[in-house]
Amino acid sequence: MDAGLWSLALEVPFVVDPVEDVHSAQDVTPKQYSSYFVTPAARLNAFPDQAVSPWVSFGGGFGHFSESSTLVFGGPNPGKTGTTTGVLQGGLGLDVRIFGHFSLRGEAREFWSGVPQLNVNTGKSRQYNLFAGGGVVWHF
Repeated sequence: MDAGLWSLALEVPFVVDPVEDVHSAQDVTPKQYSSYFVTPAARLNAFPDQAVSPWVSFGGGFGHFSESSTLVFGGPNPGKTGTTTGVLQGGLGLDVRIFGHFSLRGEAREFWSGVPQLNVNTGKSRQYNLFAGGGVVWHF
């Protein structure tokens, strides 16, 4: 939906972290975990038809953590090796039109999720997962 000074669009951010190492002095935590987040969202662009267009995004979906089957100092992981959780996503960014229907994009997103199963009590039930990225956008 384009109203001249602003536009509203639907998007589906999909972010993957293939390897997140866990550092611990105790041999009860998994060596690493991977994660992905899928969060359908609404994105509000200011000045969508101009050369520079800032935007904000908000949405929610789910995420999944795959904990390593090996502990930090070796040995089998006695805990769960798969955790699925609800996720809220907030983001902001800037699109800079380079030519025609193509723009460069810089963005930062926060995925507020449950926690992976690390076999220790951290006292937290939610964690912040930050993402910063950039790329080329094709507007169609």
